[in-house]
Amino acid sequence: MIRFWLLVLALVLGACDESVDVVLGTERAYTVYGHLSVRSDTQAVRVYAIDQTIDVVRPNQLDASVTSRNLHTGEVYTWRDSVIQFGRHNFGHVFWARFRPDFEERHRLELVRSDGAMSAVEVQMPPESIPELVDPRITPGFVHLPVLWQNAPRLNNIRVRYHTNRGTFTFEYPNDQVRNERGQIATVLVYADVREVFREIFRATGSTSDARLKAIEQIVLVSSGDWIPPGNVFSPDVLIEPGTFSNVENGFGYVGAGYEASFYYEVSDSVAVAAGFSVR
Repeated sequence: MIRFWLLVLALVLGACDESVDVVLGTERAYTVYGHLSVRSDTQAVRVYAIDQTIDVVRPNQLDASVTSRNLHTGEVYTWRDSVIQFGRHNFGHVFWARFRPDFEERHRLELVRSDGAMSAVEVQMPPESIPELVDPRITPGFVHLPVLWQNAPRLNNIRVRYHTNRGTFTFEYPNDQVRNERGQIATVLVYADVREVFREIFRATGSTSDARLKAIEQIVLVSSGDWIPPGNVFSPDVLIEPGTFSNVENGFGYVGAGYEASFYYEVSDSVAVAAGFSVR
């Protein structure tokens, strides 16, 4: 799970390579990106020092002492620095610690420079979420499957996967969702997706006559409630701007909380037929 957000970091800041040299004129200490997950026994964040400019990171030691505290239990964890090469000339400081947070806990991460300057961030872990199908619309040529993620404050990185006898097809969805009193609802637009599924099957085999749908799977990142990027889109052009999307005290960046979860729906013959598949 921690790899998902680090991949976002590589896209947002790594893709900028050596052009990330923006004069900030600020006394803030660090820029921090990452997220905590109940699914992982190791947590990680990417850290940049702010020395009037966001310098190109080089493979040397970063002046930072990083710790976190579980505000529910009082436990304190010391984070270690690892230098990771993201590109030919692009290195990143990834601080990590071995612990697994629990649902609904709150954690505080502090990054302290040798002169005492500090950046900090508090993260609220989301509750456990159990998905269920609610009010599906199933008519010939139109299948619409709303999935309720109970108690979820927010959903990110929404994907839908179609399991067929001709292979598996995955679609990335926008982070569109509807809030109700029980959680968040993200809808699987089967009627739209299957057109592309059939196109791919036809390109590969020249026929769709015996294509059979076995299951539909929705995969999400159940996230902390404040993990909402500007415009509801993770755009590198927007996120690279200091302070645009930040929850870090005396710093820049964003540290969230989330875990990957999935809803696996084995389709009935009637649903498969309504979606346009064979059931032979």
